[in-house]
Amino acid sequence: MPLHGQHDSRPVTLAWLDAEEAILLRWSGNGGPPVDPVPERLRSDVPSRHRATGEVRHDPHRPGGGGVADDRLERRREQLLDAFVRAVAARIPPDDRLFLMGPGPVRERLAGEIRATDLRARRTRPVESRPAGRLTERQLQAQLRVVAGAAPERRGTAVGETG
Repeated sequence: MPLHGQHDSRPVTLAWLDAEEAILLRWSGNGGPPVDPVPERLRSDVPSRHRATGEVRHDPHRPGGGGVADDRLERRREQLLDAFVRAVAARIPPDDRLFLMGPGPVRERLAGEIRATDLRARRTRPVESRPAGRLTERQLQAQLRVVAGAAPERRGTAVGETG
């Protein structure tokens, strides 16, 4: 659902997130002089996925090796990821338009959590999600301005003007 159009009077929250952290920025459009929003950073306790090292250890006392420990680690990782997504969702005001960005499926988990919460509360709001790599704070602030419809005017130099 596009964020522009009939919902322009609503504040906008932009969230960039992956499994390690979330960065939230909010544009309230209060009509005052433009001020870049200060990013709020939330760190997660989600462990990174273990990459295969090429060596597989087997428990000689159990047939089939040690798959159970890996399953337990993955279940724990999923639980921590769900808790992180719920914590991020709790930081987003319930009436804001929402623009989600991030490199992987965590942003879609957040979108699903927000939509489920909105459905239970019988409210609707625009939620848009797009893939994006890691961005700097300035890039996130610029993206938020564009999404909010408050992109700064470009300044040009006048002909013959020297600096």
